[in-house]
Amino acid sequence: MSRPKLTVIEGGLSASMKNREKNFVSAYVTNTRLMGVLSVYARWQLSGPEPESDLHQFFYIDCEEAGLETYKSIFGNDFDEISYIEQSLVGGLGARKISLTERQLRGLLTGYARFNETHGLPLPENYDEYSFIIDPETLLDREEISALMCNMCVDIVSDYQTINYFLMRCFGRDHAGASYLTVSGVPLDLYDDYFPATFCKNVIDEDRSYDDGAISYMCESLIEHDNIYETVISRIVVRDMRVVAAKKCSSFAVSTAEAAMMLAKPEFVTVYEVLISEEDMENNLGELTINLNTIMTTHENGRMFMAFKKNNDHVNSRIFRLNNDVKGVYYLTDYGQLIVSAYSLSDIKYLENKLRNSMLAPFLVPTAKYEFKESVLFEFVQSDFDDFEEFLSFIRNE
Repeated sequence: MSRPKLTVIEGGLSASMKNREKNFVSAYVTNTRLMGVLSVYARWQLSGPEPESDLHQFFYIDCEEAGLETYKSIFGNDFDEISYIEQSLVGGLGARKISLTERQLRGLLTGYARFNETHGLPLPENYDEYSFIIDPETLLDREEISALMCNMCVDIVSDYQTINYFLMRCFGRDHAGASYLTVSGVPLDLYDDYFPATFCKNVIDEDRSYDDGAISYMCESLIEHDNIYETVISRIVVRDMRVVAAKKCSSFAVSTAEAAMMLAKPEFVTVYEVLISEEDMENNLGELTINLNTIMTTHENGRMFMAFKKNNDHVNSRIFRLNNDVKGVYYLTDYGQLIVSAYSLSDIKYLENKLRNSMLAPFLVPTAKYEFKESVLFEFVQSDFDDFEEFLSFIRNE
């Protein structure tokens, strides 16, 4: 699923960077290259008389379209602020943090600065704070690039995982990412005409086996591009968890209603009444963000706190769904309700237990539990209703 818009705290330096020596302390990159996004962190120690001698930098990279798109920084060691930014940029990726050397850091950011230049994209704001990393450029050789790519990608453990990542990268016109999963000569531009496309769902079925150990799979992929849904049928041949052949067989249009049915999943919802004032709740939002490991987005009738799974194991499945990386959602309405939603009984119980063990527990009273055949919470979020129970009464009548 598409990641939500990030809400982060602005940082910055209080002194000019030009005349300060920068000593590298540490850096990491997330191992999410095959998902098409990366978060990068770097810490530097700065020379000068100022007591705040540490610079913490965060970069968010979209490997498909936007390139190096977000930069945030903290000058000094306010670790609550640092944790907040890190959660906003890393928390939804299901990632492990992989250590980088200074040369790898510089080479990685140089590469995506070049991506921005090639695609006519502006670099993020506050360039003067991070320009020393990419100017002068650090150009990695082929072996260094290969080693860095291996670090940024998860270990492939099944043909399902290979196929889902391969198609995801191809539909995103990310040829560099797709080629990591293939042998030489496999076409990577089969789906370029769909770009940009969202890889919503994929169903894999084994077709036949070959004497050399290769297995042919038929794939039925539901994609969305330009507000149009299509089903694309492909044959992907895999040997030793590498794509050795790929062919687009056919495609056909799918209506919005049909796509909704294909993507429908049961939803479990628990509704709580919030007993503290709006001001007190505002002062305790950290319980829903940092302590419950969520990412917050603001909506017309409330705020959504989305909890993601700790890894991307959902890609390793015969039936892939883009939103299967979501653990669940807490939605705090302006009306004084907290609505908790998940797609399985185990996940809704997990979210309820997290609340039960939080500082908010004494101020939350459960008022209702529901099981729906399809997602209802997101319909409520997009509606004009403030009260969830009134919204349910309305759709029942409809």
